[in-house]
Amino acid sequence: MRPAFRTYAGAMVVERQLDLALKMGCTQIACFVDSVEREVIELQRRAQDAGIKFVHVREPARLFSLVGEDDELLVMASGVLPDFDAAEAHLKRQGVLALPADIAVPLGYERIDLEFAWSGVMLIPGKLIKTLGNLPDDVDAPSALMRLALQTGTRVVPLDRALIEDQEWHIDPDPSALAAREKKWIDAQREPVSFAAPGLAVAEYAGARLARDVVGRGAERSATIAAGLFALLAVGFGGYFAPALGLAFASASALFARMGRVVERVAQLGKPEAKPSLLHRVLDWGLDPVIVFLLYLGSPEEYGLLRGFVPITLIGLLRLSEKFGSEKWHSTFGDRILLCLLLAGAAFGGISLEVSAALALIVLVSRFFAPFRDK
Repeated sequence: MRPAFRTYAGAMVVERQLDLALKMGCTQIACFVDSVEREVIELQRRAQDAGIKFVHVREPARLFSLVGEDDELLVMASGVLPDFDAAEAHLKRQGVLALPADIAVPLGYERIDLEFAWSGVMLIPGKLIKTLGNLPDDVDAPSALMRLALQTGTRVVPLDRALIEDQEWHIDPDPSALAAREKKWIDAQREPVSFAAPGLAVAEYAGARLARDVVGRGAERSATIAAGLFALLAVGFGGYFAPALGLAFASASALFARMGRVVERVAQLGKPEAKPSLLHRVLDWGLDPVIVFLLYLGSPEEYGLLRGFVPITLIGLLRLSEKFGSEKWHSTFGDRILLCLLLAGAAFGGISLEVSAALALIVLVSRFFAPFRDK
C-alpha cells in the first residue's frame, strides 16, 4: 500500500493532509495522481463535503489554469504526515519548512543543503507555477516547486528536531510508526481529569483505548449508543422494578457517554468546527432528571415532598459547583459516574434520600472554603 493511503487515526494519511489544508484556509485542492483510484475518490468526497473544490492532476501544466499569480500554494509532498500545530504555527507567512539534515535525510526527507532537509510542507507564491511549466511533464512537482521557491528567495523555516525524535512528523511512515504515533496522539486527546473525579478519569482512559479500536471502522458511535441504551434501562428498571438497579444503569450510562465523547474528539480530528452529536447533548442534560426521578421513586412515601426536594437540591448544587468551582475540583462535582454508584449502593441499603441529603450538605459547605471556589 502507498504510504499516502495508510491509515492514521481513522483516516488515510492523505486525508489528514487535506484536514491540515482545510484548517489553514485553503479554498481548492489539487492532488497529483497516477490514476483515479478508490482512495482518490474518497479524498475528493471528503473535500467536497467540506465545500472545497477538488481537482486530480496528472501533469503540472494542469495547475496553470487553477493558480493565479496572487494566490498562495500550500504544498505537501506525497506521504508526509506533519504535526498540525507546528505546521500552522510556522506558516503564518510564506516559507519552506525544514528539518535538521543529519536526522531527516536518513529517514527519506529530501536534502536542501548540508544543514537542512525539506520537511515535505511549504507555503509559496502562486507565481512559481509559471516557472514550473518550463520543466518536463514527468517532474516531481512538489520537489521542483521547493527548489524553485528556494531559488527565488523564499525563506527556510527551521523546525525543531524533536518533531522527528518524538515521532510527531513523518514521511512515508510504515504501519508500525503510524500505530505508535496514533496511540500517542489519541492518548493526548484525553482531558486532564485527576482522580479527584475517579469516574471521569477512568472513562477518559477507557475512551482513549476504545478510540484506537473503533475510529475509522464505522463504529465511532458505539459507546454513545450504549450510553443511550443504559439510560433507557435506568428509566425502565427504576420506574417499574428497582430504583437502585436503575441508578446502577445510570452510572453505566454516564460512563459510556464520557467514553463516547473521547471517541468523538478523536474522530473529529481536522474538523474543529464540528458540534457534539445530538445524542451527546441529550445525555448531558437528560441524565440529571433521570437521577432525580430514580431517587424520588427510591424514597419512602412518608417523606412526602422531601422525596423530590432533596434530589433536586443535590443536583442543583452539583451543577452550580461544577460551573463556578475551582478548576481543580469542578470535575469532581461533575462526576455523575461516581455519584450514581454511591447513590445506587445507598438505594440498595434503603438510605438513598439520607445519603443524597448528606452529599448536598457536603457540596453546600464546600462552597464556603477557598480551595473549592472559583478564583
